[in-house]
Amino acid sequence: MDAVELETDRRNFLNHPSHTMGLPALFYGSLRAAEIFGIVVGRALSETRHEQVQLAGHELSHVMAGGEFPGIFPSPDGGVLDCLLVHDLNWAESLRVAWYEWPEYKLGRFTLTDGRLSQAFVPDIDALRREHGAIDFRPWNYDQWRRENLDAALPGAHEWMSLIPDLTPLAGSDAATG
Repeated sequence: MDAVELETDRRNFLNHPSHTMGLPALFYGSLRAAEIFGIVVGRALSETRHEQVQLAGHELSHVMAGGEFPGIFPSPDGGVLDCLLVHDLNWAESLRVAWYEWPEYKLGRFTLTDGRLSQAFVPDIDALRREHGAIDFRPWNYDQWRRENLDAALPGAHEWMSLIPDLTPLAGSDAATG
């Protein structure tokens, strides 16, 4: 990504209408890994109030479109998905998560098996199709990804998070608080 593309991405991110819904954050992919979570959020997962939860009627898929993106999608067979729910992200941490997911993901609202509401970033299929044309879906497994790809993913997470725009303009704005 060149400097002009980066500045355009940063400007688009800062002008996005919402980065959080103010709900507990639901993680199903790489952010379940404490190593990635710490890089992205800027605080250790062990220092958060979090729990393992389940999301019914969804499955994990690997979206192939100019890159590889895990995502949750409605499951035709009504599966149950294990996820991580984090209750206490502050506005800056929520914005850091939104930047990490930018621009391939969009924010969605999900009801957990116990009825509680949560928010999660899911692949923006329409945007991915516009940018990359054809896309493909394959099964995705967190444990397999962790074993085979975590170490390789760490430098990319560090690099992307080092490019985050100055979040000061969003402090106290509707975009920061949802």
